[in-house]
Amino acid sequence: MSVWDRLAVFFLAGGLLAAVSLAIMWAGGLGRNGDSGDIAGEGAATPAALQASSPGAGVTATPTPAPTPLPGTPLTGPFELPILMYHHVAPALPADEFQARLTVTEDAFERELTYLKCAGYHGITMAQMFAAMNGAGPLPPRPIILTFDDGYDDAYTSAFPLLRQYGFPGSFAIVTGFIEAGGPFLTWAQIREMADAGEEMMSHTATHIDLGASDDATVQDQLASSRDTLQTRTGQPVDFFVYPSGEPFRSGSAEREQQVVAMLGQAGYRGALLAGPNSLTQDPAAPFALNRVRVSGGEDIYTFAGSIGGPDPDIAGC
Repeated sequence: MSVWDRLAVFFLAGGLLAAVSLAIMWAGGLGRNGDSGDIAGEGAATPAALQASSPGAGVTATPTPAPTPLPGTPLTGPFELPILMYHHVAPALPADEFQARLTVTEDAFERELTYLKCAGYHGITMAQMFAAMNGAGPLPPRPIILTFDDGYDDAYTSAFPLLRQYGFPGSFAIVTGFIEAGGPFLTWAQIREMADAGEEMMSHTATHIDLGASDDATVQDQLASSRDTLQTRTGQPVDFFVYPSGEPFRSGSAEREQQVVAMLGQAGYRGALLAGPNSLTQDPAAPFALNRVRVSGGEDIYTFAGSIGGPDPDIAGC
């Protein structure tokens, strides 16, 4: 046999031996990866894959992936979350200057909702924020709450349809004594329809009294009766309150603030909203003094975006 023939046989035998060795190593590795003691890491089997390969599982089974929750972190300290304060949403601004400041046109409101959606904001309710504050669950990215004071009828005719269209919930502060008592206010049927659709109802007292100037008996009666009426009419819990005109936190004493907060807790409320100054900061340690941002009539989308700490509409393409 020539030298070249001997070399050919040598390399052929060596190649076969290497192939056998590789096959043994591959089989051994497969067995280790399938073992229940496998450490999670690069290339480690997922729980779904392990279930599909477990004894008794059909080889054609396709596990349904678990839904992916929106990212977020339970809230344990002060945090920034814009709570917007609206009053009227109407087709046009009224002639009266004061009422015009309280009124956002339907076009402007829709522009604000399209901006919020484009910029990645997710509408939540007060109840959802409190769940996160109590560690019961995370919040979505860029959470925001939209509140509407006083219970005007345009909350149903103008705001409600747009909220539904763009997928944002609303939280409505109702003055229960004004409902069906004459004037431009909601009806109980409208309130019930909105509540059944997922809108959140909050108390704004029975007659919009000044909690700083009224006597304790009147305050206690209005806090309890307005909450009871709303819960009876909507069939849903009413846990949150909005201070009429921001009082006593706007001009009352610190002592009166503490007295009213104590009465709110005794009436069964879990938290309350201020009427100013504008601030994005919410403090779980002060649930009865939560901040809001007023949305005024006539402000442009750049002012609106800046007031909530949002991205510039042009830079964000919104």
